[in-house]
Amino acid sequence: MPSTSPTPLTTTANVSSTTVTHHTSRATPTTQSTFTMVSPVVVTEGPSISVTPLRDSQCTDLKRKKTWACNETWTEDCFSKICKNGTIELTPVVCPEPSVPICPRGQVTKVSDGCCETLKCDCRCELYGDPHYISFEGVTFDFLDECTYILVEEQSPQHNLSIAVDNFFCMPSLHGSCAKGVILQYQSNVATLSIIPDLFAVQATLNNMTIHPPYEEHGMKFETTGYVVSVYLPEVRSYVSLSPSYTLVVNLAMEHFLNNTQGQCGVCGGGSCIRRGGQIEDNSCCDKTAYDWVLADTLKPACLSAPKDVPCHPGPTPAPTDTTLPTPTSSSCPASSLCELLDHPVFSTCRQYVNLRLKKKNCEFDSCGNRGGPCSALEQAAEECRNPDFCIDWRILTNGSCDVPCPKGLVYRECRNKLDDFCYGGIQHPGASLAKNSAGCFCPSGQFRAGNHSNTCVFECSYCKGPLGEPRMPGEVWQSSCLLCTCNNLTRTEECFPRPSEPAPLCGPNYVLKNTTCCGDQICVERTCSYKDKLYKFGDTWKDPSHPCMSFSCSNEGVQTETVACSQETCPEEDKVWDNQHCCFTCKQSCAPKVSSFNISIDNCTTTIEMPVCQGQCVSQPRVVVMHGDLQVEPRSRCCEEQGSERRTVTLQCSDLTTRHLAYWHITSCECRICSALR
Repeated sequence: MPSTSPTPLTTTANVSSTTVTHHTSRATPTTQSTFTMVSPVVVTEGPSISVTPLRDSQCTDLKRKKTWACNETWTEDCFSKICKNGTIELTPVVCPEPSVPICPRGQVTKVSDGCCETLKCDCRCELYGDPHYISFEGVTFDFLDECTYILVEEQSPQHNLSIAVDNFFCMPSLHGSCAKGVILQYQSNVATLSIIPDLFAVQATLNNMTIHPPYEEHGMKFETTGYVVSVYLPEVRSYVSLSPSYTLVVNLAMEHFLNNTQGQCGVCGGGSCIRRGGQIEDNSCCDKTAYDWVLADTLKPACLSAPKDVPCHPGPTPAPTDTTLPTPTSSSCPASSLCELLDHPVFSTCRQYVNLRLKKKNCEFDSCGNRGGPCSALEQAAEECRNPDFCIDWRILTNGSCDVPCPKGLVYRECRNKLDDFCYGGIQHPGASLAKNSAGCFCPSGQFRAGNHSNTCVFECSYCKGPLGEPRMPGEVWQSSCLLCTCNNLTRTEECFPRPSEPAPLCGPNYVLKNTTCCGDQICVERTCSYKDKLYKFGDTWKDPSHPCMSFSCSNEGVQTETVACSQETCPEEDKVWDNQHCCFTCKQSCAPKVSSFNISIDNCTTTIEMPVCQGQCVSQPRVVVMHGDLQVEPRSRCCEEQGSERRTVTLQCSDLTTRHLAYWHITSCECRICSALR
């Protein structure tokens, strides 16, 4: 042994690196274990692989930053490992032959821990049609109320799981309801799946926020096939799913929920008809115990008084109420011809596993007033037949009545075991595997999704592209029209949103904010006013010949107007004297007779007479006089006075129906003269 410390070496089973790779007969992936040594090594191959340093009793993996004490054991990467005197010994894990458990409804699922596969049981509850229930134990019953009911909740909370169904009357003319939504509470979060009938689609939310699958948060994983939407709970190996045809599935892992559930679906691994107090009733009583699980819903106030504690064997039949209406009969509603498909040879292989007679009866029941009812029954039958790995392509036999509309570019497939591959970072990535064959909208053969959330199918992947088709790198941001776009670092696809407007600038007193583009950005521009297709600056004034009495100005409030107030004189047109703008006039003031109207009343006799009056201005004629020895100018006022007149008579009408005549002087001319005293 050399006296100096050895240089760290990295080795594998062929003594060329630290990676020891060993394949087992049961392990699906290729597994690797990496070790770092500080001395020469000896590698032994056989049932166990030993990597032995010559000293140091502690085992260290520098790459994984882990250390193990001597004799410590663990399992990793499909190897059983032990640290012995600084040596990590690896023994391949030998997977036992899995035993087939006896499960309710035959719901056996392969579960892998990354190394070995085991077979475990699921508890599966289903609702379909108007609605028909299949409990965890396979008990079938019908329940037609429209309230919100608990399907599953834990008797003793361990995972804080609760699942409720939101029913509504889907048969307008008859008493029949459908499951329009499911409410999933898990730990402290709430997810919902809701059918949107007009779109024939299912919408998902998480804590009241709309979700677009695929999406994963708070221990919930949302997936969609473009038809069925599912919420997976990976930590407890469970899920719920909903289709637009009112088919609802609740699937729980028995190892997490055995004998610890209650609700309309029953007890996982136990009875089907359970009451709120925990009492288990006979299997024929599930349609009565189902009433116990009503859930308070503010949107359905009538359900606060819904029946509860309905006995399994009631006494005399009570009078019908809103919640106990008669159910449809075959005589009142002819069955849809679609139900005959359950006798078609395409379902022949399935008959030994599924009670298709019951499915047909339910299909006929659902034919009454519910256009999609028969499709839901057929869909659920085909779904149950998938459990033994059968796939029934039944929709092509319905002449389009049960077709599923897919987004443009996608095609409907009845049975697919994985989602479409998709582009990510310019590279094609495999789509997620599905628990079993599922129906949905998929890309045509040879194509894959342009992105994980995209409905566009492509033949090759590419990075993001700008508005002119130019390549854009992950994280790059650019503007396209009024949109701000970025190349998402995770999805490697373009994401565009309306570009936020720039903050409005502060403008001076003679400036105003103005939108420059459709994006809503604003700039300061000099304030202007528009009048008759002409622009005026702030402070400008102007006149309009068509409005001579008005003047215009441009102010902060826009175009302002001022109107000249003219005197209210009246005179004949020939006496009007107009100003320069022909806005206001004055009457000529020359001395002349001006006709005025007078009302005369004498001794209960009256009349109205038009009499001229001398009116007008007269120019004064001052004179020079000597006063007190001084010359002074003395004004001499001149007045407009009568020059000529003639005698006329006016007739008055008296109250006693007589007349009276009076004479007066009618002025015919006037002149300016030195003002005389009143006569």
